[in-house]
Amino acid sequence: MSFLHSLGLFATLGLIYGCSTTSSLTSAQQRDAYLQQFIGQTSQSIQARLDLNSIGYQQVLAPVANDQTLTYTVIRPVTIPVPIAQNPADIDAGNIPIPVTPRAQSYDVNLQCKIIFRLENNMAKSVYYTGRTC
Repeated sequence: MSFLHSLGLFATLGLIYGCSTTSSLTSAQQRDAYLQQFIGQTSQSIQARLDLNSIGYQQVLAPVANDQTLTYTVIRPVTIPVPIAQNPADIDAGNIPIPVTPRAQSYDVNLQCKIIFRLENNMAKSVYYTGRTC
């Protein structure tokens, strides 16, 4: 197997591992429970009290409000580990392994989605998400 194939395989496995460990049902349930507490509140109250950092999101744009919706555009930072294999034959031959910094052993991505509160008479009636990354 060539070096590029090996690197591609490790990157793919790292991506699968990163996705499977970051999208746990528990975090989705926590997000849903947190956001549901704002149902029945005014859009002004939501904007004053909503703390997206507490559920692992970073707000990237100011919220957009109109008569029907209050929309937040957010990102969720995710670090995907990329394993770097050492060739044991190189170590046995006396070659010194090159130390790799922890930063080079992962790939950082920001997964973007929108959190949208549906409004009626300026009161939140429901919340939903767009984008598969919420």
